[in-house]
Amino acid sequence: MASSTEPTYDPETYWVAPKRNFRSSARLHFQHALFQKTLNNVLLHPSIDAAASGSSSLRVADLGCGNGVWLSDLHDSLTAQGVTSHRLDGFDVNPVNFPPAHTLPSNIHLSTLNVFNLPAELEGVYDVVHLRAFVSIVTKNDPSAIIGVVLRMLKPGGHVQWEETRVDLQTCSSAGPEVSKTANETLIKVINAGGAALGNTYDFLAQLGSHLEKGGFESVESKQTPKRPADLKAWTENYLMVWEEIPDLLPSKALAPNSPVTKESFTELFVKCVEETEKGVVVHQEGVLSVVARKPL
Repeated sequence: MASSTEPTYDPETYWVAPKRNFRSSARLHFQHALFQKTLNNVLLHPSIDAAASGSSSLRVADLGCGNGVWLSDLHDSLTAQGVTSHRLDGFDVNPVNFPPAHTLPSNIHLSTLNVFNLPAELEGVYDVVHLRAFVSIVTKNDPSAIIGVVLRMLKPGGHVQWEETRVDLQTCSSAGPEVSKTANETLIKVINAGGAALGNTYDFLAQLGSHLEKGGFESVESKQTPKRPADLKAWTENYLMVWEEIPDLLPSKALAPNSPVTKESFTELFVKCVEETEKGVVVHQEGVLSVVARKPL
């Protein structure tokens, strides 16, 4: 059993850990580029984009905004469409990746916020609330809490747009049986088992649209876009960057000699995974799931 002094995964504390730094910000830029390639560079769903184009005072929130790269691209897109009267607010529990304020357009505002402690002044003020790669904040396969927060933030008739890779379908592949993928298959099983032990299997993703309907949304649309084969190496490298941080959550062998997975054993397995990817193994999560829905008028 892990010692009580060893770290464990808590989404409310993990994302404010010192590990979030310039490397994590660089990975977020990388991840954003991969999402956009998969989604044919669509930032807002066409139905939302059409409404935004006709708005004289559009207000958008991005939850878990990281370094604000999605908001920055959205600002450029809206400006190119002639939508100059807009306010884009980014919220993240950790501000370490925020760009310096003086480098941002005047209508992009980034703030520190735990979304589960939503202040009253953020209720009912947004036309669009956006979430991307937010799945790690959902615990026990129950997204109802965050769906409730989003519903409260939106104006009547406002839209949510939520995008995730299919974490629940993570797999790996190689060009043929002569290229071993054993280490990557094993590590994926280890990660899945660890999540399942905490009640996090991310099965809810397959029914995310239904969860939004149950949470009070209407006009729900779901679409899964396959990842481009040409991007799978890049997606693999993105996942390796995430996996590289996992040992920080594991007990050391010295403090937990009977633990099935320790910092040391995971690190050893990770090194073998990297070696396999250098021989052509790719790690992927099937596709990108995009769900949009509207708050009733």
